[in-house]
Amino acid sequence: MRVELRISGIVALLACVVLAACSGGQPTSGGAPSAKATATTTPAAALHCKLPVTAGQTASQQAGFISFPSGSFAADASSGTSYEIATMRYRTTQSPVLYGDSSSGTYDTAAGRWLPVAWTQVLPDGSAYAYTREASPTQSRNEIHVVDVATAHDRVVFNQSAYHVIAYTPEGIYVDFHLNGTDASSGLWLLDPTSGALKAFPAGRQATWMRIAGGAAWSYSVDGNRFGSTSFARLDLATGQLATWFRVVSPTPPEPGSKSIRLLGVNGSETLVQVYIDEHTSEVWRLTGPGQATRLSDIPLGALSPPFTVTDSHGMWLIAGDGAVYLYAGKAFDRVAVAPTNTTPGYAVAGRCS
Repeated sequence: MRVELRISGIVALLACVVLAACSGGQPTSGGAPSAKATATTTPAAALHCKLPVTAGQTASQQAGFISFPSGSFAADASSGTSYEIATMRYRTTQSPVLYGDSSSGTYDTAAGRWLPVAWTQVLPDGSAYAYTREASPTQSRNEIHVVDVATAHDRVVFNQSAYHVIAYTPEGIYVDFHLNGTDASSGLWLLDPTSGALKAFPAGRQATWMRIAGGAAWSYSVDGNRFGSTSFARLDLATGQLATWFRVVSPTPPEPGSKSIRLLGVNGSETLVQVYIDEHTSEVWRLTGPGQATRLSDIPLGALSPPFTVTDSHGMWLIAGDGAVYLYAGKAFDRVAVAPTNTTPGYAVAGRCS
């Protein structure tokens, strides 16, 4: 199974703690950053929807919905999943049974049910999703599956080498090269689920790609360093051009004093990143283009890997390290509700608020 980014973050931060106090220069996007943005207020009373949240399907925590404007939580008994050792996949308890590669899952509003994959692996219309399954007891081969949600029809569309699903979009399945049992990945390809053809993006061969959004792929590690790098890059999916959007004045991770950049999410023309200063401190920056960066008001994102975000018509949703639900609708993150009891690993947003 794939080792999540959280592990590499732990190693990088431990290196900072052991070797020296983590510190460094001012983040920069190629010039002087603009002034820190001021907070705005979006009252929860203005929201009228239900936000799906997941708890990783642990025994003590159940996925469900936070309703707005009340902010109340209701668990959903149909959200359960279990791990099937024989096939090395997660399966839903709800019928017809759906298989996938995540215990946390996503709520598919169109189908009205929970799916055992991350939100990025589901087609925008909710009709199908893609997932990765280890195809052999070695690190060298994965199966890429596509599942029709309505019928639960599950088919293998690719099973050559160690490719891993990043996202499923109308143009195809974006995959990287990821050996099982490791926390490093590299390269970007577009897989045609019908023909099995792979389209390579040569400019992104070395990089680790974490999100497909806004017509682009986004990387926190353009040089292949599993700990991250001092720059954050955008790969234009239409042209294949790679551009650096943001830099941090810092030694290369995990050297003493190094910082780490991670993507929070994309909201329209705005891309938000988190810069880790140390295990207790981070900064949030809004990027609108190369050399265009504004530091936002800080929110308690928590240590290590950034919280998972979902963007919908309301804005960008996340659940931070303080257990509160935040919505970014432009200018700043606003605290709009409190998630259920935030025990490790805590709750995460699992789909659009509808």
